[in-house]
Amino acid sequence: MTDCYSDYATLLHSFGTRLAPGGFAVFSDFAKAENAYVHHTAVPAALTAYATISPNFAKGRFPETTLADLVLKRCHMDRREAMALAAVCGEHIPPEPDPNARDFAAHLLAVIDRYGLQPFYGRSGFPACFDIDVRPPGVHWETHEIDESALKTWRKSYKELDLSEQMMVATIMFLYRDQRDGPWLRRLPHRWHAADAISAMKGSGMLGDWGKLVALFQGW
Repeated sequence: MTDCYSDYATLLHSFGTRLAPGGFAVFSDFAKAENAYVHHTAVPAALTAYATISPNFAKGRFPETTLADLVLKRCHMDRREAMALAAVCGEHIPPEPDPNARDFAAHLLAVIDRYGLQPFYGRSGFPACFDIDVRPPGVHWETHEIDESALKTWRKSYKELDLSEQMMVATIMFLYRDQRDGPWLRRLPHRWHAADAISAMKGSGMLGDWGKLVALFQGW
């Protein structure tokens, strides 16, 4: 674990940041933070680190990056980048991927339970990739037929959520669909700037769960 920690600590340093003893990100080299090249697969870790320090700085550094952009980068990230993302959110994930994605599945269920998201994600009994059987209502998993009544209820409930809860639901949706929209989120708020979303979830105490969820993701 020491070697792996050193590896992602080096990555954070390349952004001009580091983890302070309390586990939160701080600037270590402001000039580097302003000007260093950040590979596109490292943007989630870099932007999140910056946003936990200064949302305005993060928006200036990555002015066009939305929450969806950040989450959808996960499938291109390596384990070191995923560990760095989790770390700047105050969480840690194992250095080696779980071949059965059990850690992700368990954390997904914990997040759904912790934030009362059962109306948005139920258990279908028909596992997808990695035996994950969590699915949103409204579209039949096999025939893709749309249940307009169920979708209407889903959207209504979404509108009633607090902002950070909407962001968590939308994040799960991005991971589930591997896209920005789809029938569930259509015409609903979900196009937040990533820095604003990170700041909101940090303020609500949800950032750790969010970062761990994204970092653990290996497919659905």
